[in-house]
Amino acid sequence: MKTIRALRQERGWTQFELALKVGVQPQTIYFWESGRRTPLVPQLRKLGHVFGMCSDDIDLAPVPVRADSSPDRRDRSSVVM
Repeated sequence: MKTIRALRQERGWTQFELALKVGVQPQTIYFWESGRRTPLVPQLRKLGHVFGMCSDDIDLAPVPVRADSSPDRRDRSSVVM
């Protein structure tokens, strides 16, 4: 079983591209991949169709986000007020 992120990355798709194929907002793909939300049954079926596999074979476990992949986290301790 592979996660949504792994399946998407194998195909070289962005979250935006997958969102278009599934008919959801790009942030929905992010929420699924991070484990914040789980796809509804119709969405899971659509994912299976888009990936060309049975939706039962999609691992819905979240993929841990690496600390270095987070958006611009600046050290605020040196900010002068």
